[in-house]
Amino acid sequence: MLGKKRELSMIRPPSIILSLAVLIMYCVISATQARSQDEMAWRIDTQGNLTIHTDRITGEPIFIPLEVGGKRMEILAVRAGDDKVRVAFNTCQVCSGAPRAYFAPQDGGIVCQNCGNFFPFEQVGSTAHGCNPLAVPGVEAKTSGDITIPVAVLTAHVGAFRNWKRGL
Repeated sequence: MLGKKRELSMIRPPSIILSLAVLIMYCVISATQARSQDEMAWRIDTQGNLTIHTDRITGEPIFIPLEVGGKRMEILAVRAGDDKVRVAFNTCQVCSGAPRAYFAPQDGGIVCQNCGNFFPFEQVGSTAHGCNPLAVPGVEAKTSGDITIPVAVLTAHVGAFRNWKRGL
């Protein structure tokens, strides 16, 4: 019996290490796949215009990182419950000067990380003025086709990200 205990104790640590290694590999692969899928959902052309492919947007919001005029900013895209793809700048209209004026997904919507206000996906990009995600001018929600945001529109709104600290 003593011999069996020694055998079991020698087997357990390598199996725990193997399990942890498999878990870590799964997390890395999942993160890489998610990043690849997000990147296939959009592209920036040589002039700097952003095109979002609505057929690649799901009910999980994606955050498209951009650098315009040396300033970091993001576009938020999500397919809402009405099957329309909704797009907005990832900053709050009222809080836009604050470092944490960006949104994170929560229970079928998004929450401003500065003021804590919750917005269902159906409101993304549709409400102007007030404490809402900053709508992208000229962009309508669509069920299919591409959504293009001209570089001039991106450049005109870079100031809304002046103190933005997402990811820092």
